[in-house]
Amino acid sequence: MDKAKAIKMERSFLKSDNFILVAILIGIIVFFTTQSGVFLTPANGVNVLTQVTEIGMISIGMTFVLISGGMDLSVGSVVGISGAVLGLTFNAGLNIWLCVLIVLGVGLLCGCLNGVLIAKLNNMPIFVSLGTMIFLRGMIFALTEGRPVSGFPKEFFFLGQGTIGPVPFNVIVLALMFFGGYFLLRHTWIGRYAYGMGNNDGAMRYTGINVASFRFKTYLVNSFIASLASVFMVSRLASAEANMGYNMELDVLAAVLLGGTDIFGGKGNMIGTILGVMVIRVLRNGLNLMGVPSLYQIVILGILIIVAVGRQRHVSE
Repeated sequence: MDKAKAIKMERSFLKSDNFILVAILIGIIVFFTTQSGVFLTPANGVNVLTQVTEIGMISIGMTFVLISGGMDLSVGSVVGISGAVLGLTFNAGLNIWLCVLIVLGVGLLCGCLNGVLIAKLNNMPIFVSLGTMIFLRGMIFALTEGRPVSGFPKEFFFLGQGTIGPVPFNVIVLALMFFGGYFLLRHTWIGRYAYGMGNNDGAMRYTGINVASFRFKTYLVNSFIASLASVFMVSRLASAEANMGYNMELDVLAAVLLGGTDIFGGKGNMIGTILGVMVIRVLRNGLNLMGVPSLYQIVILGILIIVAVGRQRHVSE
């Protein structure tokens, strides 16, 4: 009986989304190793891990948003406006850490805007977040006039470039956030509410749960994380540029959907999300080493999103 159960569990794992993602990731690594002698070097490995940080952070928040039945296309623009505000406030002579606090406040304001329009006024998430994405992107260029900001103090660079021992500090922060997100989603009422809302928010209302309040908070936290990711990105790049975060929502959505989170909510897991993030970033890194233009990389991301959504529909049927 135990042997039969073990065989059943093994077959279930082999068919699972996470196993498929691990297999895809290994296949991608093998392929790019044959195409570039630089790909499998320790330096490039560290490079991939540090580049994973910002998208990984936002993907954690996006997982909660999607599982609970929402959608947020504005995260890339939140990263951009946060970077612009960081640069402008620092140029105005404010202390860099005060600038960071202001940026995190900007993220909360962006989350409030999405949350009120979607959760409180009951508008469609995809249209609201598309509107805020365009609005914020316009604000970025209006505020910065397309000019980058640099000259940040050395102590600020520790966030994106510093290490604790051999491990980059931003990778440690991402790992802590991932484990925190995994625990909240798997072992707390927050995760139960998210899954419940994604499956049937009407039933959740009948049980007395304030669905609008919970959904509002998912957008609030998601934008806050996006602004935090922006701080780490500016620190890593040593510059706040007007095009920061441009099309980042595509990478985030591709990673989360590839990780098995259902685009209509009610299904998903944090392990799948982090595997999806690794697949996307390793793929991006390998394509960059091969000299593939970014425009073609966006086409590939679009195809991955279509495949991920199509597979979800096939499995559900």
